Amino acid sequence: MEPINYRNVTEQDYPQVSEMLCGIWQFDKYLKDAEIVRRAGLAFWYAYLARQNYAEVAERGGRILGVLLGHCVSLPFPAEHKGFEKEARRFLREFSRSGEGRKFYRAQMRTAKYERQLLAPYEDRFDAELVLFATVPEARGLGIGKGLLSRFNTFLKEREARHAFLLTDSFCNFGFYDHLGYERLAEVEGLLGVEQDGKPLHFYLYGYE
Repeated sequence: MEPINYRNVTEQDYPQVSEMLCGIWQFDKYLKDAEIVRRAGLAFWYAYLARQNYAEVAERGGRILGVLLGHCVSLPFPAEHKGFEKEARRFLREFSRSGEGRKFYRAQMRTAKYERQLLAPYEDRFDAELVLFATVPEARGLGIGKGLLSRFNTFLKEREARHAFLLTDSFCNFGFYDHLGYERLAEVEGLLGVEQDGKPLHFYLYGYE
C-alpha cells in the first residue's frame, strides 16, 4: 500500500478537490444538473481559497483523500488572494443563474448568516481559523484527518497563534472535533430551505487553544 503524502495545494488540484467536496457534501441531492453541481463545487472552493493562507492536501497514488485550508491572522494572504475572490464571484454568478442554483445559493447565504451570529460575541478572541477541513469516506481509519489537523496545529504553534476557531454543522461529523479536544462554544438552529426532511440543522462554533 502506498504511503499517505501530505503536501501544499497546487492549481492542478482544484478540479479534483472541488469534485471531492461536491461528493462529500452531497450536492447532487439538491442540484440535479451535473454542470450546476460542478460550478457549485468550484464556486465554494474558490470562496474558501479566498479566506486562507495555509492549504494542504493528503493524497495517495495521485488521489486526494483530504484537504485542509486555514488562516493565521499574523500572516498575509497569498498573492493569488484577489484572483481567488474574482473566480469565486464569477462561478457564483454563473451558478445562481438557474432556478435550483438560486435556491442553493440562498441556502448558503443563510448559512453565512448563522455563522455571523455564532461569531459575533467572540469577534476579537481568535487569531486563527480552520477554514475548510474535509476527508473522503474511504479515508476513515487511515489517520488522515488527525494528520492534517496535527500539521495545521504545528503551523499555528510556530507562528504563536493561540486561539483558533472553526464553524461546522450537524450535517458534518462534528463529533470528531469533540473527540480531539475542541471546545464547543456556541450553537444555533436554522433552516436553509433545502432540507429534505424539514428538520432544522444545528450550526456550531468550536474553539481550540
